[in-house]
Amino acid sequence: MTTTASDERRGQILDAATRVFAEKGFAATTMDDVAGAIGYTKPVIYDHFQGKDALYSEIIRTTADRMMRLLREAVEKQNEPRKKVEAAFRVYFELVVTESDAFRVLFLQAGSTERNIQLRAVEVDMVSFIEPMLPPALDDNHKRELAGGVVGMAEGAAVVWLVRRERTNHVGTVDDAHQLAKRIATLAWGGLRAVQPK
Repeated sequence: MTTTASDERRGQILDAATRVFAEKGFAATTMDDVAGAIGYTKPVIYDHFQGKDALYSEIIRTTADRMMRLLREAVEKQNEPRKKVEAAFRVYFELVVTESDAFRVLFLQAGSTERNIQLRAVEVDMVSFIEPMLPPALDDNHKRELAGGVVGMAEGAAVVWLVRRERTNHVGTVDDAHQLAKRIATLAWGGLRAVQPK
């Protein structure tokens, strides 16, 4: 699939908008801010996106799509349940660390109610991704609740890391991501091993 000049410009606009939303938040960001950050005029931005909501939605969609694709690829390479869990956490936290602005938009910058609904949909996708890795003896509701807990642990740790990064200007490394993944995978796995069907 070839990339056109229009696709490239759209990607540049998304990158600039992600940085601006991460820094200023949804409510405070204007289309002028996005145009200024990239050096385009507002009409160029509007050629690609209908407005601020459309930009914000696209950031969430592309970040979530990329995350889910990379999670699936990482897990498919593993055979053992524990290694699948560790691989998923590793990919997740690598994305949090290396694409911090996008994850600040996902977790720290509130948008409209419509955007919040979109963010909840991302969480539901992550829960659905985790469910098949849980013990097959559990009933569907039990698996879904536990998967929600695992997703909550990952999100909670990501938020703590992102806030620390914001407060200290810490530049994240892949080592940070791997340390987070190891810690949360150990916590999750220890809890999951104790689960009994009810």
